[in-house]
Amino acid sequence: MTLEIDPNPATLTAEQTLTGWRRELCVELLGEGRARVFLRALEAASLKATELHRGVLFHRVGADFADLAGCVAAAQVPLEQLASTAQRQQPSQDNLFAAVTYDRRAWEGVVDAVDQWQRRRRAA
Repeated sequence: MTLEIDPNPATLTAEQTLTGWRRELCVELLGEGRARVFLRALEAASLKATELHRGVLFHRVGADFADLAGCVAAAQVPLEQLASTAQRQQPSQDNLFAAVTYDRRAWEGVVDAVDQWQRRRRAA
């Protein structure tokens, strides 16, 4: 399994934070046990169907989220499980939107791990 972590996570300015911009932790499921993890900044919320068509799962993170590598390390087990269950596919008449199938419980495990990591106690 390979997890590629984007070395340049998106940041928000104070003005963007005050005007409703958000950041999302994204997992692009590449297939064959590979996934790319990155942060992006958005002015409006992502649309799930659009992102599934691209094979991207996303979860909103707080404005103070600063350590993508630390978060990925904390969520490594569920991220690897998610990547190992993902399979790229061609959209068909029965499935027009999703370019990838994946274990939804594994994604829920990633979301739970990210949320727990964000709520952890930080050293003062």
